Amino acid sequence: MTENILKLVNFSNRLADEARLVSLKYFKKTMRIDNKKKESFDPVTIADIKIQKKLNKLILSHYKNHSIIGEEESFISENSYEWCIDPIDGTKSFIQGVPLWGTLISLAKNRKIILGLADIPALDERYIGYCDKSYKIVKGKKTKLKTKSNHRLSESILNTTSPYVFANKKDQAAFEKLNKKVKSTRLGGDCYSYCLLADGHVDIVLESGLKPWDIRALEPIIKNAGGELKTWENKKIFNGGRVLATANKPLFKRCRKVISN
Repeated sequence: MTENILKLVNFSNRLADEARLVSLKYFKKTMRIDNKKKESFDPVTIADIKIQKKLNKLILSHYKNHSIIGEEESFISENSYEWCIDPIDGTKSFIQGVPLWGTLISLAKNRKIILGLADIPALDERYIGYCDKSYKIVKGKKTKLKTKSNHRLSESILNTTSPYVFANKKDQAAFEKLNKKVKSTRLGGDCYSYCLLADGHVDIVLESGLKPWDIRALEPIIKNAGGELKTWENKKIFNGGRVLATANKPLFKRCRKVISN
């Protein structure tokens, strides 16, 4: 298994490298932006679509029977292995020139996530988790990830992309309750907030209405760094939904107590 997983990690890095070539080509450039929803703004760009198609093609050329769930295009097959791809997590940040967007790549075997990679191209940072390992590669330097040891809500930093994109008003109200308990709150992090949590800079990330491609890649990165990542209901995040990430289990329990009441 070790030899096999290392092969898959190397392949995932190649996928991330290929995605970077596309995303950085379009970042801060004029491009066509389409909206995927009628009732709200959910942008998709040529970069999103090109990355998805390129990664899907590479995966299927090397692992033709593997299943792929992607935000922009999927290839579903009856196989124990399933890739999950978000070509650009944080497309709104991407089109606004904010460098916190990333490419998320994960691989699950029999519905268990065995590998996660979050690449932040504009910052030249990459976060990887598999087996019991969790590390970042920044400008070519590899460093082990470790979450904070803080257990106190009153000393915690809370991040979310935006409470305005939560699934409903009730979830927004739960966020506001937690917001009143913490030391500081920061909005607009996209997938990078979870990377910062794994790296010991953020204590809590709370979000609602996530899809599988928004969160699967981040599970092994956070858990192997010492953090906790589950749904608000204390279930696995495999299918997305309402997600709570914390630097440790005691903090997770304290957060759940606040948002569940």
